[in-house]
Amino acid sequence: MSNPCVSQISVYPIKSTTGIHLNHAYMEERGLAFDRRFVVARPDGSFVTARTHSRLLLVHSALGADGLHLRAPEMEPITLNYRDFVDDYRPLEIWGQSMQGQSCGDAAADWFSRLLEEPVQLLYCGEQTQRPRKEGFDGVPDGQVSFADASPLLLISEASLEDLNSRVGRELPMTRFRPNLVAKGCEAFAEDSWKRIRIGEVEFVATDGCSRCVLTSIDPQTAQPDADNEPLVTLSRYRKGEDRKVYFGQNFVAANPGKITLYDPIEVLETVEPPHYPDNAPPKPKPAVRPHRWRSNELAELHCVHLRDETADVRTFTFELAGKLQPDYQPGQFICLELEVDGEPVHRNYTLSSSPSRPERLSITVKRVEGGRISNWLHDNLKLGDSIHARAPAGDFHCFAAPQDKILLLSAGSGITPMLSMLRWMTDLQLDNDIVFFHSAHTEADLIARQELELLAAQHGRCELVYTLTQAKPGDLRSFRGRLDRSMLEAVSKLSERQAYVCGPHPFMARAKELLLALGLPETHYFEESFGVREFDDSSDAKPDQPVKILFDSWDSFVEGDTHSTLLEQAEKAGVAIPFSCRGGFCGSCRVKLESGEVEVLQDAGLSEQDKEQGYVLACSCRPKGDLVVTQG
Repeated sequence: MSNPCVSQISVYPIKSTTGIHLNHAYMEERGLAFDRRFVVARPDGSFVTARTHSRLLLVHSALGADGLHLRAPEMEPITLNYRDFVDDYRPLEIWGQSMQGQSCGDAAADWFSRLLEEPVQLLYCGEQTQRPRKEGFDGVPDGQVSFADASPLLLISEASLEDLNSRVGRELPMTRFRPNLVAKGCEAFAEDSWKRIRIGEVEFVATDGCSRCVLTSIDPQTAQPDADNEPLVTLSRYRKGEDRKVYFGQNFVAANPGKITLYDPIEVLETVEPPHYPDNAPPKPKPAVRPHRWRSNELAELHCVHLRDETADVRTFTFELAGKLQPDYQPGQFICLELEVDGEPVHRNYTLSSSPSRPERLSITVKRVEGGRISNWLHDNLKLGDSIHARAPAGDFHCFAAPQDKILLLSAGSGITPMLSMLRWMTDLQLDNDIVFFHSAHTEADLIARQELELLAAQHGRCELVYTLTQAKPGDLRSFRGRLDRSMLEAVSKLSERQAYVCGPHPFMARAKELLLALGLPETHYFEESFGVREFDDSSDAKPDQPVKILFDSWDSFVEGDTHSTLLEQAEKAGVAIPFSCRGGFCGSCRVKLESGEVEVLQDAGLSEQDKEQGYVLACSCRPKGDLVVTQG
């Protein structure tokens, strides 16, 4: 790992309270904008910390146009409007350093006094607040700092937390450590050696390691202390310095103001010899891995073991599951790939073209699309031996949706992939059913898996292959010509008795459904493949993109987004963990409540009428039309 980047940006508007995750932030003289600009203090000016008042960790902040919105359990919400702050500066002391803080008024003082059950006040880092930061850093001008403990910015790497958790023996979240920046793509504790780094427009200089206190042993979700006093116990065994303090994370100061953005590369400009700590906390053995089924929504690693070009622009990627996972899926279902493209996480659903009757390997068959970001990335970048990650198979479009005695498999383009899975499965199981496999392609050269289909049809014995070529060339095979029409489907025997499975571009499916129902197919016999952004609809929308502001209020995240990406995609880019499964608007797992704003609904089959009336939407299947406020409901 040698290409570190920023995987999380967080600010903590009020010292010791819950943080807000951002997709970009501005570095100012005092630190990141909005970071620790407020502090709770006693009437005598001594500051209050969650070390002694853990209920502060339950206070959630949200940045709004009208100020800072606060909420906490069993407390009514309150909004702090900067315009309402009184021109009243009061004495304040933080870690022995004296300064003046601007009073936020009686309402804020009363709210926090009731929360903590003692008289307190809320003070703001106003224009007259003077708190000099540490001096003497090469290339860094002297300046002011906010109400942070010491340095204005804390950075920790994901790998460092993974290393710590391997020694603790359980998963502690990054929120225990309250970093401003999280780095990924580097070795554990690489940040200890970073002397100068550049992120986005800003150059940072390391000041020192971050010594840790009892606050890391308090669960930020419950405000309760850890029963085992972790992670301090483990840190004391392998990250204790000569000064007897334990260190985890690196403090930095900015050499200049500027903007930093989520997934910005971290350019290491200068390194130093990292500190060395006695290591008396070896990693704990992991429990033995037993074979188990690949469970719903479980993330797994896939190793690419074979590549096959089906046509000039269609490639099949074949994978083996890492570890001892066993695939468990139905023919026609899809997997959700979780990739990193151009430094950003992306998710895309692809139907499995492989069959569960051949469980050793999984395959997806992907068509290269002009302007298709993900399909083209797979073609250009995924090589033999590479590994990617995917969620377990899902979807309601499969062979078991209806009786299998008479079936029509109707597809166009790369919509053939679920049909391949179904036909392979039915042939392998030697089902004695009646199948019509009808596929539409541009030319004979565009027919995917043609030779295998002919072999499967012959092995099955009761499978009729039918093609139509929409841009047939001289010498192409004898078949129907042109786009799907009524006469083609009239030639399908016993059409009204069949279960029709349809997959392809949206116009093809709409036309197919119209024709099939007009020819007498019961609507209960019609099934179509549909799951959000498809591999054959991968190109960007022609609609002009507009910037929007999205407040994921229940997740303490404020995002500057767009009108092109789905709400779920924008949440994921910002590190907001909205639950999901199908990513197509059918399962309802990603249901969220729209508190304000409007969205373009792409699919809402996973919602009840009552859900819709109450303002719920499916994050995977809607796009913002303007600024939004979203909650879990």
